[in-house]
Amino acid sequence: MIHEQVEALAHSSNFPDGSSQTELVETHISWVILTRQFAFKIKKPVHFSFLDFSTLALRKHICEEEVRLNRRLTDIYLAVVPIVYDGRQYGIGIQGETIDYAVKMKRVDGSRQMDLLLKEGLVTPKDIEAIAVMVAHFHRNARVVRRHFDEEEMRRDFSDLLTVIPVLTEQVNEKFSALIPGWIELSAAVLKKYHQRFAERVEENFVRDGHGDLHSRNIFLLEKPVIFDCIEFNEHLRFNDVLSELAFLAMDLDRFGRSDFKEFLIKKYQEKFDCFPQPEDFVIFQYYLFYRATVRLKIAGLSLQEELVEPTTDPDVIRQEILSLATLCSNYAQQLKDKVLE
Repeated sequence: MIHEQVEALAHSSNFPDGSSQTELVETHISWVILTRQFAFKIKKPVHFSFLDFSTLALRKHICEEEVRLNRRLTDIYLAVVPIVYDGRQYGIGIQGETIDYAVKMKRVDGSRQMDLLLKEGLVTPKDIEAIAVMVAHFHRNARVVRRHFDEEEMRRDFSDLLTVIPVLTEQVNEKFSALIPGWIELSAAVLKKYHQRFAERVEENFVRDGHGDLHSRNIFLLEKPVIFDCIEFNEHLRFNDVLSELAFLAMDLDRFGRSDFKEFLIKKYQEKFDCFPQPEDFVIFQYYLFYRATVRLKIAGLSLQEELVEPTTDPDVIRQEILSLATLCSNYAQQLKDKVLE
């Protein structure tokens, strides 16, 4: 579908709950139409280096994967439904020619999104414990990914940060030209020094088919936490050491200035699933905190590039986020350097 068709669909009343009042939310890879009871997520026909939604068949398959994978964590994902055109109007749940597909979900109260609640100081230790228990249970039961540790692949993943040096230098601060190469050197040093332990963790079944994008924006804090929007379009981004996934959420808590919640999250997670059996694992966790912070920095940098700018994005807000993330990366780098040089 194209934007004009999605707009026409959003302004119709052709939805299963009969909604005439809808809200359309747009990101760089999807449109989401919110009705009274449901959310309908539609893939944009885009093709980037990390995903391919360019054909109808691919979009249908990815929608099916999104439902299958997210149902491991929540029941809000209901079905993949066809979007049809009857010659006059677009709709879901009406007769006509199938022109695309959407993921149908239960609508959830958006004000309960965890990142918003963190900003407002409304997240509680009880919330953090519930998330820790849920994630630990998910990881314990997730499919083990059997593969050899690939140090070169991890070096390449980290070094991908080089791609945003130009935009960060031009639009934020010239210091990035000096900072990022140093971070990449540090990453390589850690991977080399702890290569054996990284490899042992693979053999000890700590690499799982996880969520891939576990941060506070992808969690609703209801009576029971709702963890949603896992990465369905790229296995490489979803297959991780559980320490890496735990570090993603822990880093996000640090980003909001809640290191107390970070430590509590780790403690409660470990009570259910001990993923730190060796002393070196704490250094590896520190590495993953650093890596995940650089990933967020890279995404923020990409958001300043024209092809990935979301319609509601305020560039000044992104620049402020980048400066905050750069500080976090620098802090993690110093902590990691102290450990590596011990």
